[in-house]
Amino acid sequence: MISLRYSLPIGLLLILSACAGFEPLYAQNTGVRQGFEQISASPIEGRVGFLFSQALQERGGINTGQSGAYVLETSLNKTSTAIGVRIDNVSTRARLTMRARFVVRDKNGKIAYRGNAQSSSAFDEPDQPYGALAAERRAEEIAAQLLAEKVLNDLAVFFAGNSENN
Repeated sequence: MISLRYSLPIGLLLILSACAGFEPLYAQNTGVRQGFEQISASPIEGRVGFLFSQALQERGGINTGQSGAYVLETSLNKTSTAIGVRIDNVSTRARLTMRARFVVRDKNGKIAYRGNAQSSSAFDEPDQPYGALAAERRAEEIAAQLLAEKVLNDLAVFFAGNSENN
């Protein structure tokens, strides 16, 4: 009974000591933070491009149009598919899918990283035209934010790997 009483705390102590060297990707003074400070995004056309650029700036501090050591070039593709159809063949629900192909170039124009990301958001399509437009725009906002998070996560892994190699 005594060995069981002491074995549980000792086991927990050993498990917790294994996490002693853990450092979050987004912690201050890491390669990820320093990499995000050195990157700028090239402008993207359209409303979806604006929403995506805004999400990059809010979540990762990546500004559009400013020169940095790295430049993020992104091309976006948006598709909408009907997923709910009434008996009279009118769509009642749709899925909006956004895809991004992105390239990170260094100041010499050499490709440092290349990636793809995808996000989707579903929305109701009411009979009223304004309601359908508002629902689709909200779905675009959500999909752009999710897409920006996925791109930022890919970039974080890239910069974390670069800081380990340096």
